[in-house]
Amino acid sequence: MCLKSDNRAIGSIELKLNGHTDMTDRDDECELGYWIGKPFWGQGLIPEATNEMLRHAFEDIGINKVWCGYYDGNEKSKRVQEKCGFYYQCTTYGVDVPLIHEKRTLHVTCLTKGEWKKLNR
Repeated sequence: MCLKSDNRAIGSIELKLNGHTDMTDRDDECELGYWIGKPFWGQGLIPEATNEMLRHAFEDIGINKVWCGYYDGNEKSKRVQEKCGFYYQCTTYGVDVPLIHEKRTLHVTCLTKGEWKKLNR
């Protein structure tokens, strides 16, 4: 993710397709992941980028469902997913987070193409 004003990198966002996510094994589903630097929190940048990635997933590459998740206590990420139309699916306890050598509780959400279309009429 880059700022529109000066093209400076401030975070990252991606669609993880089958074979690169453990949230689904279907070819018509994927996982959305994002991260943004703390100085850019609360500016609406992640919801903006998420909405564009959802459009790309559903309109350009034929995805029918996008999965996403947030760790327990990450209210900002939870709120992004709610704003963008994702709905709660399940909670998984004791998920390994190798980069920080911890286990966390993961809340999983998803959004179908049909629900996305209703939100974006």
